[in-house]
Amino acid sequence: MPSASKSTPGLPLGRLDVPGTHNFREVAPGSLRPGRLYRSDGLHRLSRAGRRALTALGVEAVVDLRSDFDRRFGGRDRLRGTGADLVSIPIAGAPPQTDPAGLDLRWVYRTILTHHRADLGTAIRVVADAQGPVVIHCTAGKDRTGLVVALTLSAVGIDRARITADYVATQANLDGEWTERMVRKVRRFRVPVTDTLLEVLAHSPAPVLHDTLEWLEAEHGGVRAYLAAAGVDDPVIARLRERLLPRGGVDSPDGRR
Repeated sequence: MPSASKSTPGLPLGRLDVPGTHNFREVAPGSLRPGRLYRSDGLHRLSRAGRRALTALGVEAVVDLRSDFDRRFGGRDRLRGTGADLVSIPIAGAPPQTDPAGLDLRWVYRTILTHHRADLGTAIRVVADAQGPVVIHCTAGKDRTGLVVALTLSAVGIDRARITADYVATQANLDGEWTERMVRKVRRFRVPVTDTLLEVLAHSPAPVLHDTLEWLEAEHGGVRAYLAAAGVDDPVIARLRERLLPRGGVDSPDGRR
């Protein structure tokens, strides 16, 4: 059974032992109430042991942010017997005809935030309304998942440094087998794997998230204003804080609790 607060010896710091995943971990441990919110790469490779681990965590809902294309080529989440409800919210990281060789991670994030605001809001409301633990995932658990998590943490008043630390932790988990498998898939389509494309596939650099949050500030008036237009209003944020924050809460950006 994976621990909700400690990673298994031999795994990267923070990663939980859920066989069939590479990036399954608790969101912002130490900042949120333990055992409430998890993030992961795809759950379509969950082994029997992985499903037992999910069951042991008491997961109530799994939010799958993968697009229909992702699920068609990757496979459905293997949740049978876990007791978890699947909530599918398809989000495409880029339009279907986009040249992969020309992708840039900042552009991908701005595209998602621009075209999928309602979907991001829906995912956050699932977290707010759940009674038990929730897992949010996409393919790598870094981009679509990273945006939902960063927006959620920002909404409940977690400071930027802790939000960034949670985001960058993904890269170490994806290094090695996961990244090598993705690179092989891309090369089958004869797409050159440039440093920029590798960043899109497998990296989670702090400056990208920082620039994305600054872009939200400049273009949308900040995270709270952006979320309000996505249906995440003050009552939803109050429910998020009640569910996710330790007793006493955390200081919000304006100094309130």
